[in-house]
Amino acid sequence: MNIAEITNGLTGAWRIIIRDANAKDCFDLSAAGAMRSFGALLLALPVIFFTSTLSWRFAREAFDIGEDVSYGLFITTELASTIIYWALFLAAMARVSRMLKLDAYFTPYLITYNWGTLFTTIAFALPLIPHALGIYSATAGFMLAMPVMGLLAWYRWQITREVLGAEAGLAFAIIVFEVVLSLSVDQILGMLLMPGVGVSA
Repeated sequence: MNIAEITNGLTGAWRIIIRDANAKDCFDLSAAGAMRSFGALLLALPVIFFTSTLSWRFAREAFDIGEDVSYGLFITTELASTIIYWALFLAAMARVSRMLKLDAYFTPYLITYNWGTLFTTIAFALPLIPHALGIYSATAGFMLAMPVMGLLAWYRWQITREVLGAEAGLAFAIIVFEVVLSLSVDQILGMLLMPGVGVSA
C-alpha cells in the first residue's frame, strides 16, 4: 500500500458519501486490493488512539470514572474493541453475503467498508484537534464530532445498497446489526477489563 492508494481510498469514500457514480474507480477492487485495504485498520488505529485519549480525559472530568481505571487499560480496551468488532462484523458479512447469494459483491463491499471506516474515523477526529490544542472545551469538541455518526450511518447505507446490492430492508437490518454488535463488544470488553465502567466507541 502506498500514498496514492491511501489517497484514492479516502477520495473514493468521500465520493460514495456524495453519491458520485465514479467512486468505484478510486478503489482497487481486486483480491490484492482487498488484502491491502486492511491496511486502513492499521492507519485508523493511531487516530483511534488519539480520540480515545481525549475520551478518557473527558470521561474522568465529566463522569468521574474513578482512579481505578487507568489510562493504559482504557486505551487498550478501546483499541481491542475496535479490532474485535471489525473482524466479527466482516466475518459475519462474508457469511451473510454467501447465504443471500451476494458473495460476488462481497470483495468490493469489504474494500469500500475498510476505506470508509478510515475516512469516518479521521472525520470524527478532526473537530477534536482544536480541543486538544486548548482552543475549546471537550464538550464542544465531542458535540462537533457527533454529526460524523450520521455520516458513518449514511456511508454504511450507501455501500450496503449500492456496492453489496442488498435490498432496503436487508440493508437497514445490516446497519442495525452492526450497531448492536459494536455496542455489545464494547460492553463485554468493558465488563471484562473495566468492571463497573461502560466503554463507548
